[in-house]
Amino acid sequence: MEITSLWPLFLLSIIPIIILLYILKRKYREVQFSSLMLWKEAYKNTQANTPWEKLKVNIMMIIQIILFLLCIFALMKPFLNFGAVKYKNLIVVIDNTASMSTINEDGSSRLEEAKEIARDYEKSISYDVNKNIIEYCGNSNYKIKSSIDDISQKYGSGDIEEIVPYVKSLGEGLDGYEALIISDKSVNVQGMNGKSISLGNSGENAAVLNVSHKDIEGKIAVIATIANKGNTEYSGDFSIYDEDELLKVSELNIKKGETVTLNYTLDGVKGKFIKGELSKKDCVEKDNVYYDPIKKNEVKKIMLVTDQNIFLEKSLNNLENTELFKTNSIENISGDEYDLYVFDNVTPQVLPSGKGNILFINPESNELFNVQDIDDAKRIFGEEDVLSKYASNLEFVVSKYKNISIPYYGKAILKSGDDIVGFIGENEGKKIAAIGFDIHNSDIALKKEFPIFMYELGNKLVQSGAIYKNTYIGGETIEIKGVSENEGMKLVFPSGKTETVLAASKVDSLNELGVYKLKGNKNDEKLLEEDFVVNFPSNTESNIEVENLVENSSDSFENNILKKGISVVPFILLLVLIGLITEYILYLKGN
Repeated sequence: MEITSLWPLFLLSIIPIIILLYILKRKYREVQFSSLMLWKEAYKNTQANTPWEKLKVNIMMIIQIILFLLCIFALMKPFLNFGAVKYKNLIVVIDNTASMSTINEDGSSRLEEAKEIARDYEKSISYDVNKNIIEYCGNSNYKIKSSIDDISQKYGSGDIEEIVPYVKSLGEGLDGYEALIISDKSVNVQGMNGKSISLGNSGENAAVLNVSHKDIEGKIAVIATIANKGNTEYSGDFSIYDEDELLKVSELNIKKGETVTLNYTLDGVKGKFIKGELSKKDCVEKDNVYYDPIKKNEVKKIMLVTDQNIFLEKSLNNLENTELFKTNSIENISGDEYDLYVFDNVTPQVLPSGKGNILFINPESNELFNVQDIDDAKRIFGEEDVLSKYASNLEFVVSKYKNISIPYYGKAILKSGDDIVGFIGENEGKKIAAIGFDIHNSDIALKKEFPIFMYELGNKLVQSGAIYKNTYIGGETIEIKGVSENEGMKLVFPSGKTETVLAASKVDSLNELGVYKLKGNKNDEKLLEEDFVVNFPSNTESNIEVENLVENSSDSFENNILKKGISVVPFILLLVLIGLITEYILYLKGN
């Protein structure tokens, strides 16, 4: 028997109070009665409850004192223990990657089963053992939790064996430890003082590994890959949706271990994403759906025509999802189309055809706008209404500049008094911008706002999107590139939950699968609205291979097991309950 807490012993000082309540003289009401038969008993009670008389033995008092002592004993957390070794620390690691969402025969998930095993193990150890609860989310992502109940299902992927060195390192820093790792994958625990429990169950499971598309002559060609990851033959239907509108249905019969590929040609897709879905529920439900966005962020091509401008080149290289090409002559531009043309100190006589946007730096008059040379040194200021708060404080000096007569669709971004030194605008789907001075003839490159100014201008012209890509697999980090004009963007999760995110922030894709929406506004003007999806990691987390629960212990752990046992507290509380019932019965009988 082990006593964990001694502080409840001070409650023993309350017992005299209970006795005092029984020896205090009771106050009676005077009543008239027709007989003296009860006088003798009343006299005895009066005599027994006189403080200076001998205390009368009262069974109710004895029961109450015993119950109080039992309650004190329960608070001391007595524990019947057995085992060879007693450690002060227990490390519990629970795998909550995507595969732990697999449904067992009783309807519970593997994660729920793992948590129940951990709770039972936790109950069987002494109260004074320190518990370290860790959740493994995959890809070296693990977190310390305050309790087992705080662990929830995540949708990452990874090899849980990578956490073993961390557990060993954590255990070596403790004064003796035992580790318990619960997963649905096998874990080599050699060299670690502990054991692993691998969960498993067999059943039917098919997974959508991929859905992708491409545009072919105005139509959308879709390819879908489905694999049988279960232990039985799979039969069911696979459907293709335009968001929520059903387009195609195919019947499937897939042998164990087999993978099939389906091809579709779709007309008139209007939604923002295509969804492939298996209609039949199986052991892993989340891998039955796969989303494919229609609009995808592709790498944008930038053509820079300059003799030499290292400041400009570095600024353009900072734009994400872009590829920079450089030449020193307009004549060297290849026949390929580019998303952005940057002409530095050179103005083409014939502007590029196509829909590529154009940025002029220190341009001459051309078919889009006229310029007037100003040779006076002036101070240039950024326009607050157009630039973000991070770049609107831009202020610099130029030795000479060009006053631009901006077209009707343009907005000034740089000014010197009434002179317009820079503008941006859009005409017939093509964005045009101009900066009316040579960067080398100014101190703008020395200003801290210059990289931000060029980044914002480049983002507006190249339109590379607010995120790096549109399709993620559970567990991947979602990097919000954003648009710097957005003081705050709203991220809408598939569940409808919203969260405010800033540019350059990162979002965890472990918690929810499905379609996310990123929205950004400034002064009630919509600056962006992009969709991206997070899909189940079917390639690595859909296999149902382990059929039964397997335990694996390290060699050093076989003869050094944490001292376990049974808590006596529940039995004590049961005795207290029985005592209370007995006391109530005796009270009704008049004792």
